[in-house]
Amino acid sequence: MIIYYHPQYNFNLGILGWLHPFDGKKFAKVHKRIAGLEGITIVHVEQPIDADVINGFVGELLRRLLDSKRYILQALEVPYIPLLPFSIIDHRILVPMRWAVAGTLAAARTSLTGVNAWNLAGGYHHASKKNAQGFCIYNDVGIAVEELLAENALSAKDEILIIDVDAHHGNGNAYVFMENDKVTILDIYNNDIYPRSDYTKERVNINIQLRMHTSADEYLSKLKSGLDKIRGGYKVAFVVAGTDVLESDPLGGLNLSIADCVARDKLVLDKLHSLSIPAVFLGGGGYGRESAAAIIGSISAHYRM
Repeated sequence: MIIYYHPQYNFNLGILGWLHPFDGKKFAKVHKRIAGLEGITIVHVEQPIDADVINGFVGELLRRLLDSKRYILQALEVPYIPLLPFSIIDHRILVPMRWAVAGTLAAARTSLTGVNAWNLAGGYHHASKKNAQGFCIYNDVGIAVEELLAENALSAKDEILIIDVDAHHGNGNAYVFMENDKVTILDIYNNDIYPRSDYTKERVNINIQLRMHTSADEYLSKLKSGLDKIRGGYKVAFVVAGTDVLESDPLGGLNLSIADCVARDKLVLDKLHSLSIPAVFLGGGGYGRESAAAIIGSISAHYRM
């Protein structure tokens, strides 16, 4: 498996670290633990996604709002801080996210050669062409798909699969691909938490809604049933592999252990392998103390697939 990473993925949150539970250094922790695994190839992303690419993807209103400190802090779910310069927010959070978007695009290019790839960051499934929200500023899957179409690496006839196993509903991805019937979405999520967006939930093809504190056994059983509905023929699958399903996560509200996360990712990889669909795994959400360990566990167990 090819792993995409860059030290720039890591956030130096500073004062913002006291206002949001995200572990800004978890990508470095994962990299350190997997770097010595035989058979793992770690590729450093070459540069962040170009601003022109982002501006070409988002709508005019969002293009303007992305330069607004108040709007960005709201999307990052932290209070407004009057004396905090926008340049610090850009350097410490938005630049790392732009590196992550480039990683998703690079991983997708690799997957189209038939090799599974894992971008340690990315999976910003709450962002769309019109909104940034839920600690997601740029919709990396949507940007990657548009770039691959522009490069003729994908054609308009190619079928694309999104498997979202993050604890939260991927409302941004659903909105981005609302009118695109070539994109199939499987989304398994806690329906009792953010985002409460019935409109985007209706776009999900395989919609698996869970309740607070759903057990690991129920989660894995329902995920398997959903995966069984997937058929072959997809050019590529994007997997939003958020670790916020962990019981220790402060935001996800589900009851999985690290071992359960590893089992979850194996279910997904086994299904895609059986159908010869190359996978692009993305970091997604994960805000608890065990997030890095869960990612390390899955990559260590499944990197040969």
